[in-house]
Amino acid sequence: MGIRLKSSSLNRPELRNLTSAADARHRAAGKVSIRARFKIPLNISENKSKISDMDMQTSGILSKLEALDFDGKGEAFVESRFLTPLLECLGYEIHNDYEVIRHGDDGSAFKLQYPPVEKGAVKVRHYSPDYIPTIRKKAFWVIEAKSPTVSYPFEDKFLVQGLQYCIHPEIQAKYLVVSNGSFSAVYDAHGSVFLGKDIYEPILTFSSSEIRRRWSEIYDLLSTERLRTQIETDIKSMYDKLCLSSLDDSYPAALIRRIGASGMENSYKIKRHVSELSMNAFTQKITAWQAEMERLDPTEVFARMGLPLHVGGSEATYFVEKSMAAGRAPIEILNQLIADFDRQSIFRKEQTFAAVGVLYNRNDDGAVKESAREFLDRYKEGDLPILNQVECTFLRIGRKMLILAAYPGLRQRLRKELESVPEMVRFVSPPTALDLSYASEVAFHALFFEKIKQLDGAQLNRLLDPLLSAERSIEEDFKTARSKLTGGEAQLGGAFEYYGINGKHYAFKNIMKNLKIE
Repeated sequence: MGIRLKSSSLNRPELRNLTSAADARHRAAGKVSIRARFKIPLNISENKSKISDMDMQTSGILSKLEALDFDGKGEAFVESRFLTPLLECLGYEIHNDYEVIRHGDDGSAFKLQYPPVEKGAVKVRHYSPDYIPTIRKKAFWVIEAKSPTVSYPFEDKFLVQGLQYCIHPEIQAKYLVVSNGSFSAVYDAHGSVFLGKDIYEPILTFSSSEIRRRWSEIYDLLSTERLRTQIETDIKSMYDKLCLSSLDDSYPAALIRRIGASGMENSYKIKRHVSELSMNAFTQKITAWQAEMERLDPTEVFARMGLPLHVGGSEATYFVEKSMAAGRAPIEILNQLIADFDRQSIFRKEQTFAAVGVLYNRNDDGAVKESAREFLDRYKEGDLPILNQVECTFLRIGRKMLILAAYPGLRQRLRKELESVPEMVRFVSPPTALDLSYASEVAFHALFFEKIKQLDGAQLNRLLDPLLSAERSIEEDFKTARSKLTGGEAQLGGAFEYYGINGKHYAFKNIMKNLKIE
């Protein structure tokens, strides 16, 4: 299905002059031209290849680990300078879901009533491993840090306590890692049960000096993202062994049913947890924004009122509250907000409308309340000035063109890139096509608005008709494409495709409703 945007509709002198001047500024700054951005105005540089950035950061840390000198150092050095950075590279401690329990932390000690593994006369009654990396409170491996003076290969006596902890029925950690910094060894504590492995023979060893070269092996075995893969393979081997121990040919299918009996329940628990994580991430984002607003003074907040309103608060509210707290008279605040209302951008108008509403609700000056209410009632359903009609039409076209021409390709690219990003990104806060384009929409809008403010009424009227014609030419295709948007694409970013329709801005009434102004 083609996009029927008539280039002749946009090939007007006024628009050519606007974009040409802006192009010159952007070329001088080494940026993409405005004309190109009008087609697909994307700002994807910050979102490009987050995996590459992460790999570069990890490589830098691993280089430092390779350069460590353990001569004359103790166990504390191994823990702080080697194991802690190593765990971070493996994805632990970046979120509460990937907590590392250390010796001495609450809950780190576990009393072993019946040590299942003994070597000679060794018995362990109470034991706290040095590190217990966890994934959502589940322990899959434990770490024993040793002094660099402990020689490698490690003697069995240095393994017994950790192995006892791993295979205790209340713990069931699969791997034990023993490290003196210079050398590290991974043991499969459960391998001897079903897989016929020697529990005292390491399945992976590596020296700190070769950690980058061996990183893929280490990461695949122990990282938060890949750890399950090898365990799944081992479970498959256990399953095969159980199946072939039976003479009943229906046993393999029956065993699968029994093993997967809690599948629906587990799926529900996962969905509920992901929902909680998403909400927590959103709350943290809002909290960070609020903390930033708290640090600003009224003048700094006012300077940001050209940005779109968003969920979780507004610059408008902070401006009014901070101005009043600074002792400014309500009438002075009101006059500053509405002085140039007819010349304000649509984003600034929304902020102004919200600020006037907040001022109306939070001051006791009868005259100011009356003036504020008169302003709100006058503009809540009024026609937008021709300046804002041109602005909003251009804003709508930009969003619609993105949805039509850019979102499909961005979704495909995102799907590909999300295959290799951490689960916390892939399932909790996956980026959308809107996320990749939103910043450019806002920045390009600001540039465009500053240019059209220089036009007189006649020029703006001549510009509006071809823009409306261009919008009509893509409307049917847009409606079809919009019906296929995901929730995030459809709801975030202010729904620019609905700004200023029919020369009015219906968001003003919604602002009053949200502020409980009847």
